[in-house]
Amino acid sequence: MSELAHRNASLSDLKGIWDLMRETAADVPVPVEGESDQERALTELMACCTTEYSPVVVDGKKNIVGALLAKRDLLDWGLRNVETINVSLAAVAPSYRDQGVFKILFDEITKCNAPVYIGVKAGEGQGLVAQLKASGFTLANTSADSETYKWEPAPAAAKAA
Repeated sequence: MSELAHRNASLSDLKGIWDLMRETAADVPVPVEGESDQERALTELMACCTTEYSPVVVDGKKNIVGALLAKRDLLDWGLRNVETINVSLAAVAPSYRDQGVFKILFDEITKCNAPVYIGVKAGEGQGLVAQLKASGFTLANTSADSETYKWEPAPAAAKAA
C-alpha cells in the first residue's frame, strides 16, 4: 500500500479529479460521454473545487485516488442561516477501494460539524452504501433511482460550530 495523504481540492486539481471521474464513471454512475454531460460535470467540478468542503486523497506519487465533491447548500444558508453540506460526487480509484480512502474522505468532510448529505444512484458499484453506513451515515430518503444518506454532528458539536 502506498502512502496516502489528504487535502482540500483546488482548481489546480481539475485534471486529476476529471481523470478520476472518467475512470470511475460507470461505478459512480455519472454520465461523462456526451458534450453536455461533460460540461455539466466540469461546471460542478469547478464549483466544488473552490469551496473548503471537497477533500481529495493523493497517493505517494501525488495522483488523486479519491475525491468528494461537495459544497454548501446555499438554500439552507440563505434562508435559514444553517450550514449544510451536499456531496455531489464520491469517487475512489478501483485499485484503492480497499485501502480506507472512503473513510479518510468521510472523516474529513464530517470535521466540518455540519449535516452532510450524499446521494447514491442506483447502479453504484463502489460499495459506497456500506462505506457510508460504516462512517455513521443513515438513510434519509429513497426515490426510484437513488437513495440519500445523511450524517449529522452530535448535538454538542453542532452547537460549538
